[in-house]
Amino acid sequence: MPAPDRRLATFVFALAAPLVVATCGSNGSTPGKDAAVVFDAGGDGVSCAALPCLAGATSLIAFCAPSGTCTEHATASVGSSVQTKCFSNGVTIAVTGMSLASGGTSSVMTVRKDGATCYSFAVTADDASGQTGSVVYADGTGVALITGTVSGADLTYTCPGGSPVVPDSTCDAALFALRGLYPFTDASGTCTTGTCSP
Repeated sequence: MPAPDRRLATFVFALAAPLVVATCGSNGSTPGKDAAVVFDAGGDGVSCAALPCLAGATSLIAFCAPSGTCTEHATASVGSSVQTKCFSNGVTIAVTGMSLASGGTSSVMTVRKDGATCYSFAVTADDASGQTGSVVYADGTGVALITGTVSGADLTYTCPGGSPVVPDSTCDAALFALRGLYPFTDASGTCTTGTCSP
């Protein structure tokens, strides 16, 4: 598969970036649902020179990865749905989806660890063709940390305060490490149905 197609698939599968720096309480108490994960990226994430914000993003995503047994719950109504998965390591993932008047779709995956928000991953397809859209990774406080935009065959990523970048293959591993919806979809078929509140 040619490199541009691989990067486009990576865009759909995974995009970019959180680095969370908000506090979530003192004395090690369990954080409230409005708290954000405190995390020191330490520079150990997968990165590429063209998009320096990826290192913090990939570190945080790895830190907040789900594992262990899983309980899932789903609700749906006309034009929208909510799916949740709760894992035994304290990670919960909620995915909300809705149909847009334009014919497109919007989905947001929110990942929490021990009750505190780690990051969110929002995907919007502007219309039914899926040829234009955007992806935003945001930290636990909701601040966008990297965005991706697709328009036909054109694909760009932007770090905060930076200019749009068309990455080459040296960024493929870092973009793939963002994981997109994979933390949620990876557990499909292995969860039991039950009560799960994000």
